[in-house]
Amino acid sequence: MGDRRRIGFVGLGVMGSRMAGTLARAGHALTVFDVDRARMKAFEAVGAVLAESPRDLAGKSEMVCSSLPTPTTVRSVYLGPDGVLEGARPGTILVDMSTVDPETSREVSRAAAGRGFQYLDAPVSGGFREAESGSLVFIVGGEQSAFDEVREVLAALGSTIHYAGPSGAGNIVKLVNNVMSMGNVLIAAEAFVLGVKAGMDGQTLFEILRTSAGRSYHFERRFPNILARNFAPGFTVDLARKDLGLAVEMAKMHEVPVPATSLIHQLYNASSTLGDGPSDFAAIVKVFEGWAK
Repeated sequence: MGDRRRIGFVGLGVMGSRMAGTLARAGHALTVFDVDRARMKAFEAVGAVLAESPRDLAGKSEMVCSSLPTPTTVRSVYLGPDGVLEGARPGTILVDMSTVDPETSREVSRAAAGRGFQYLDAPVSGGFREAESGSLVFIVGGEQSAFDEVREVLAALGSTIHYAGPSGAGNIVKLVNNVMSMGNVLIAAEAFVLGVKAGMDGQTLFEILRTSAGRSYHFERRFPNILARNFAPGFTVDLARKDLGLAVEMAKMHEVPVPATSLIHQLYNASSTLGDGPSDFAAIVKVFEGWAK
């Protein structure tokens, strides 16, 4: 890859740490920041510069990437007094890979444009394994020229890169995708528990359903883990409920009734309340198992 950049990466959680590692392996010079210093220290081994703040990181970078948990975090990292916009130099392209609402991205994008920066919302589909292997799906909103500029860098992280449209478009597609993903797993869990309670062997049921019309990507991916009682997090119940909540808010803003999405959101809330917030979102099955005794 000929396009070596000085990239700043903010947010070294489950996804961010893997994406930053993949960028380092692709030959980019990294500066990193996370509120957890131990996560930053792990990047000294790949020669990354450890920043004192998002502002400090931005001043050392030609391109800033972020992978953050909530809209509030995204706002503070970019717009706060020690934020990226305070430290970035003109011409820097900012790429937020978090899953947030479109309004958050549009707000940061407007503030960035006012200071001569381009800001892209670039949420990803895929988990930490895809982040490690560079096979994520990127859904990007913002200026086409900025997208063209960073596309080659994103190609180190993703095997599929979609340009969705203007600022916020990436977020809209990602929230719609996640409603479908969470809904697929939830309805499969309800139906699967019914099948087992009615007398089917779980493994046999899975083997037959995975070749049948009702299957989905997440059914094939997550139900072997359910059968093995492995709920180690790939994507947590708490992240699922956060994204579903953002989708419900987006629907409210556009006056679109979303009865199924609202119900799905409440059931993931229930799963979290029962103690499975940190577990993989496949743990939603336990809600139905409890009801089915």
